[in-house]
Amino acid sequence: MEEKALIIGNDTVQRYLNVEDVIQCVEDTWRQYGEGKIIMPPKITTDMSSKGIDGWFNSMPCYIEFTNTAGIKVVGGYGENKKLGLPFIKANILLTDPKTGILLALISGDWISDMRTGAQPAIMAKYLASKTEIVTIIGAGLQGYTSLLCMSKRLEIKEVRVCDLSSDARQSFISKFAGAPFKLVDCPDNEEACKDSDIIITVTTANADLVKDAWIKKGALVMTMGSFRETEYDVIRNADMLAVDHPEQALHRGNFKELAEKGELSFEAFGGVMPEILAGRQKGRKNATDRICAEIVGMGCLDVAIASLLYNRIIKSGEKVTAVDLTK
Repeated sequence: MEEKALIIGNDTVQRYLNVEDVIQCVEDTWRQYGEGKIIMPPKITTDMSSKGIDGWFNSMPCYIEFTNTAGIKVVGGYGENKKLGLPFIKANILLTDPKTGILLALISGDWISDMRTGAQPAIMAKYLASKTEIVTIIGAGLQGYTSLLCMSKRLEIKEVRVCDLSSDARQSFISKFAGAPFKLVDCPDNEEACKDSDIIITVTTANADLVKDAWIKKGALVMTMGSFRETEYDVIRNADMLAVDHPEQALHRGNFKELAEKGELSFEAFGGVMPEILAGRQKGRKNATDRICAEIVGMGCLDVAIASLLYNRIIKSGEKVTAVDLTK
C-alpha cells in the first residue's frame, strides 16, 4: 500500500486560500473547540538558547473531530534568520490520518500562521469590542499588519494609530494600507495613541509596560498578542473582564503569566473564553462601559483546521502537486 504525502509550499497555500477563508475557519474552529469537538493539549516550547542556539519552537498537536484530521503545527522563532533573509518566525504543519498515522501532507505554515494570527483579534473584537472606530496597533511588524488586514474585513474602522520604536517600520506599515477606507496616523508616542482608542492591540516581542492603565478609556478593548508582558499590571488588575483564547496556556505565557506566577490570577479570573463565547456557553461583552483586557496566545488547532481545508481543496481539485511515497 502506498503512503503518499503531499508536499505543499507557501505559493500553493495562497492559491487555494484567501484571507476570508482563514477568518471564517478560525471562527468555526474556536466554536468547535468550545463544543468539545477538538482534542488539543497545551503547546510545548523547546528553548534551545541554553545550548547556544538562538531559537525556540512550539509543538502544537491536535485532533479535530469535524474534519476527522490529526496534525501538529511546529512553529518557532530563530534569531539568525534575519541574516539569511528569512523571517524570524517559521512554521510547518503536518497532517496525518488519525486512524492509521499515515502522513497525509507536509505544509508550509508561514502564511497560514501569519493570517491565523491576524484573524484572531478580528474575531475577538467582533464579540468583545464596544466600538471599533479608533484602533491602536503597537508593533508595526508582520503580525500587526495581518491583524489590521483581517480586522478591516470584519470591523467598521475610521482611524488606525500605528506605534513602533522604528519610524521606518511605522511608515512602511502605513504604506501597505494606501487607499484604505480609514485614516492611518503615525504615532511615535504610545500614550497619545492609546488615549480615547476603542481597541488597543500589542503585537511585539517586548517585555515592558507598553500600555498603562491611565491611558485606557471606559469601554476599551485591550488585546495583547506577544509572548511576554506588554501592559503594566494595573491594566489587568483594573479590567472589568479578562478574556483569553485558551485559559491553561494564558496562565503560563504572555501578558498574564507574571501575575499568575504571583498568585493573583487563576483559571477562574477569565470571564471570557473565546471558544466558550462562540459555543454559546458564555456571554461576550456585558456592558458598553466595561474595560476588557484580553490575551491571545494562539491555538494549534486553528492552523491544523486551516491546513485541512487546504488539503481537501487540493485533493478535490485534482491538481498534481509534489508527493512522496513514504514506503520507498
